[in-house]
Amino acid sequence: MTKIAEFKLNRYNSLLINLAALLIFSIGCALILPLTGKDQWLIYIETALYNGQILALPATLLGVIILHELLHGVAYIIFGAKLKFGIKHLNIYTMDISGALYTTSQMTVILLLPLFILTGLLLISGIIFPEYIYWIVIGILYNISGSFGDIFMLGYILFRGKSCKIKDEEYGFGLYS
Repeated sequence: MTKIAEFKLNRYNSLLINLAALLIFSIGCALILPLTGKDQWLIYIETALYNGQILALPATLLGVIILHELLHGVAYIIFGAKLKFGIKHLNIYTMDISGALYTTSQMTVILLLPLFILTGLLLISGIIFPEYIYWIVIGILYNISGSFGDIFMLGYILFRGKSCKIKDEEYGFGLYS
């Protein structure tokens, strides 16, 4: 097999992905504000501050990150991977260190599973626990915006070669034909 392209999570790519995710998160917050009304959000934030729920914000964000990466891990394991978790350039990642080659369909599942499953679980949580809807909405926005890197990488794979094989490599992946 011949390597036809590769993607590396270097500082530049990491910065672009994180800035895009921050922009998506900000746009999501800006879109939700008119739907719920600014006063409702301010009341919720004030109540959270006075009730000691403000610690729920970092807990929500950390929980979303951990669950997101664990769901990537579950998808990898379904396809027989040996996993490594780590942090590189402020990005937490899950990678396969077995050297296996994946089809585009398999990588689609691996990359998008956390977006759909975790968002669905958070939506269900919002129905079950409506008193925490603010934190759940923040969690949903955070998961969606944090999935930008996954969506970007999938777009890169589809653009560079739909019928290629993908190999997870050190801080990135290679495309092979």
